[in-house]
Amino acid sequence: MPPILEQGTIRRAERLCHNVIDLRIESPRIAREVQPGQFVHIKCADDLLLRRPISVCDVEDGQLRLIVEVAGAGTRWLYGRRAGEVLDLLGPLGDRGFPTPDARGGPVLLLGGGCGVAPLLLAAKCSPVAVDMVMGFTEKCRVIMEQDFKSCCRSLTVCTDDGSYGTAGFVSQAALRLLEQEDYQAVFSCGSMAMLKSVVQAVERADIPCYLSLDERMGCGLGACLGCAVKLRGEGGAEHYGHVCKQGPVFELREVVWDV
Repeated sequence: MPPILEQGTIRRAERLCHNVIDLRIESPRIAREVQPGQFVHIKCADDLLLRRPISVCDVEDGQLRLIVEVAGAGTRWLYGRRAGEVLDLLGPLGDRGFPTPDARGGPVLLLGGGCGVAPLLLAAKCSPVAVDMVMGFTEKCRVIMEQDFKSCCRSLTVCTDDGSYGTAGFVSQAALRLLEQEDYQAVFSCGSMAMLKSVVQAVERADIPCYLSLDERMGCGLGACLGCAVKLRGEGGAEHYGHVCKQGPVFELREVVWDV
């Protein structure tokens, strides 16, 4: 199905922490079609040429929930939006989101870092099996969406780099402990590239399917800017470059070539 162009009214705009805002946008046509891991394209200020790709966090009552972290001019403009304003949306985009777990299989482990936790919420809520979540942040004041995941996950582990809240340490360390204790059918993860690389090292030992959202790498979201080019491994092991926004944003761990 081709993406839908829709004018969405902001029904709620809540600042979660410094430079992070939670937007609830009435967009019933797009909301009906969104799958976990997909994203929308948002037209920002008139003087900004490119739309901004934002992963869908959740869908409820015809509304899209988007978590936006300031990373440049476009996201700063979005951070300044308020309830009642209208946004120009295009979506859902992304050929590959998170797969639906096998209802007859074991639980799924979700691993998120920073605002990378956002697209994992819809994956958790749509899962037909139990879900364990590990979320990591640099410090206590950066922790977001804790209650959201508590309400839909079997277990939740919150990690902070500095130990100011929850478990001291990194997501990959907590993941290793859980992987030793439970027979998971799959791992879903989203976060910074540095976090994903550490997750890859942890999950490779367990030898189970792992699906990674590389949405941090997206620029224009249309494959035009080439900023989201990623080295992939095809059939027979041949390496080639693909685009996160067009062929992803979710890839199986073994598809991605991790340059050291």
